[in-house]
Amino acid sequence: MNTVDARGMVCPKPLILTKKALNELPPGGRVALLVDNDTSRQNVERFCKDNGVAVSLSQEGAVFTLTMTKLHKEAVAGDEKAYCGPEVPRRPHVIVFSSDAMGSGPPELGAILLKAFVNTIKDVTPLPSHLVFYNTGAYLVVEGSALIEPLAELQSMGIAILACGTCLDYFNVKSKLRVGAVSNMYTILETLSNAGSVVRP
Repeated sequence: MNTVDARGMVCPKPLILTKKALNELPPGGRVALLVDNDTSRQNVERFCKDNGVAVSLSQEGAVFTLTMTKLHKEAVAGDEKAYCGPEVPRRPHVIVFSSDAMGSGPPELGAILLKAFVNTIKDVTPLPSHLVFYNTGAYLVVEGSALIEPLAELQSMGIAILACGTCLDYFNVKSKLRVGAVSNMYTILETLSNAGSVVRP
């Protein structure tokens, strides 16, 4: 495995050397890149991820070693200069449950689909920051819901669960809340407004 030493270099030089080394490799070939600044490390990782190259990272002191494996026979064609800047942080998404079923078909099917949806949330990245429950979706977080256990697991993973207090009062189930916190419309609107995106199953 070849090693490209880009210590002391700033972007785009590490990326230019990376691209050149990768394009000299057959599929399955590997190359290691040494860099000593975190911006270059992030940019090379993003470049690899977007251009069909597997990458693993290790660090010793201030030096990062990125071990890259070329996955495809095609040339790596990404524009390295486009990656020479910090990645804009992505705001997490929020999932809204406005019903106790998924979709508009038979209620029994909707309940099955929604259970599968909730059980899959933990396996998909990135995780949402919040789960919001209103209208008949409020029934999902109260006693008798089949989703209390998987929702509690998501809450333990750091996902905030907000239940509409007005809805709980309307259905007379506030005392039966079993997971999450009672919320209000101001907090719900603020959460949705600050989300990177809103997902509605």
